[in-house]
Amino acid sequence: MSSFNIRALNKDDWSTYRELRLLSLQDSPDSFGSSYEKEFSFSRDEWVSRLDLDNMAKPALPLVAELNGVAVGLAWGLLHNPQDKTAHIYQMWVSPNVRGQGVGGLLLKNIIAWSNELNLDYVSLAVTTINKNAVKLYEAYGFEPYGALEALREGSALSVQPMKLKLCAIAA
Repeated sequence: MSSFNIRALNKDDWSTYRELRLLSLQDSPDSFGSSYEKEFSFSRDEWVSRLDLDNMAKPALPLVAELNGVAVGLAWGLLHNPQDKTAHIYQMWVSPNVRGQGVGGLLLKNIIAWSNELNLDYVSLAVTTINKNAVKLYEAYGFEPYGALEALREGSALSVQPMKLKLCAIAA
């Protein structure tokens, strides 16, 4: 089995992040609320600022999965509002070359652990309903559908299903 490394991205990783994000938008355009065309035009400063965690108003955990130093997966954990006690997962993507090898699960485990460290109650995400493999992955980790289907993005005929994971309180 391959050994994957999961680590947090930082400002110095902006070009790796840009490359991986644009690749994800090209590979899976029906999985994201944004588009390749929109993000391709972002400046270097925009990419750097996305990873400038010291100056972000919200706690975030941008993750990259690597295999032999090559970026093969991406996911973001974000806490919009500490009062709602819910982390949100965005930009989850795994390269087709390594799908089915556990990368998605490793990314999820890291965001779930981070959410537990923040003493949150839930982790939520939205998954395109046609992406059956992603739905199965999230269900395997205990995510359950909640709420009504939503449009993937303005003008899209595709829908996303919000899903939520109830975190277990860990006794100290």
